[in-house]
Amino acid sequence: MMHCPLIRFLGIPFAFLITISIIAKGPIKKLKVTTFNSYFLYDEVGDSHQFPKDRKHRTEEDFAKIKKILLSNRPDIIGFQEIENETALHHIIINEYECRATVTPGYSQELGLCWKKELGKPVIKELEQLSFRPGLRKGLLAEFNIDGKKVFFLVVHLKAGRSAKDKKERKEQILALKEILPSLGKFVLLGDFNEVLEKKADLWKILRGNLKIKSANYKQKSDCWQHQDGFIDYLITNMDWQPGSFVQTKFESDDGNFDGNPSAEKGLSDHCPVSADLLLER
Repeated sequence: MMHCPLIRFLGIPFAFLITISIIAKGPIKKLKVTTFNSYFLYDEVGDSHQFPKDRKHRTEEDFAKIKKILLSNRPDIIGFQEIENETALHHIIINEYECRATVTPGYSQELGLCWKKELGKPVIKELEQLSFRPGLRKGLLAEFNIDGKKVFFLVVHLKAGRSAKDKKERKEQILALKEILPSLGKFVLLGDFNEVLEKKADLWKILRGNLKIKSANYKQKSDCWQHQDGFIDYLITNMDWQPGSFVQTKFESDDGNFDGNPSAEKGLSDHCPVSADLLLER
């Protein structure tokens, strides 16, 4: 049997290179994306002012229940609404993730983003355009470089409330998003819109503009704490979602009503995490 001189020369190192080439990870083809309104998650540190007065004190058991539900399907990227600060996120996240949060002087319900460390360090900035008056929340934008391609993740929490003023301000925030999104290239928009967009064709039309965007929630049924009117938490992209991948993960104590009975439910959230698989190759 003849032996190639080059292989004899390389010996074990050559075999090692072959092994590495076989086991090396290929390109990332999809990401599991989650968004979750955590019902004003406090870090439970200090709190000398006791503000807001109706804040929900979480026990370690509460944190454990939230963490179990939130991480049950192993999301790669998670957008958060209603957190006190970045420290609070570490009560419901494991070391596999890195996190960032918006920072607003004084009392505010901040936005957060957590991602698996293997995705690298994104470029992150706050978007003031959505906070055109004090009290309205900014956006949180992260630019990831995934297999040499830029993908942006934008977390939002639009104005709550049902008054004419509330609706007007929400519409203005959606108009701001219409201006922001076309400049991003490939993006995922996630968060609490405080509107059932499937029933608001005018708002969806504004948001869409000239883009081809898709909601992972489209024609899905919400039954988290009996939110029968539909979703207000959304996963939206100008890429593609894996068909059939959308899921709403309910808390074990979800008896249909977020009414404090049983009392333990008040330590959780009146929202449920929603998730879907984002396709990166198509």
